[in-house]
Amino acid sequence: MDAPRVLLLVVDDDVRSARRLAQMLREDGFDVDVAADGASAIARLTRSPIPTVLITDLHMPNADGAAVSTYARSRKSDMPIIVVTGYPQLASQLDALDPKPIVFTKPLVYAELSAELARVTS
Repeated sequence: MDAPRVLLLVVDDDVRSARRLAQMLREDGFDVDVAADGASAIARLTRSPIPTVLITDLHMPNADGAAVSTYARSRKSDMPIIVVTGYPQLASQLDALDPKPIVFTKPLVYAELSAELARVTS
């Protein structure tokens, strides 16, 4: 029997970047959903299947990455969260989450993200 596929939710208001990242992740064998803002991400998190991993920006309209991360953990308490942000100083908003999200600074080094995804999904 095949192992269940890993579903990632990529959230970024820079739609072009989000789509590019999603394309690369799909090429690496992941199933990927994309949300263009925090409100869309929260709406997606209300539906099944629940994503395996959340990859989110922090600074977004309608709901920021901290709100999305908090909601994601309310749906699945051990969901790995990876933050990709141009504003790493905002990551302190996530200090209450346990386990703490992994934070990458833009521009993203894809190899580092890929290594982290391998670690959290194995």
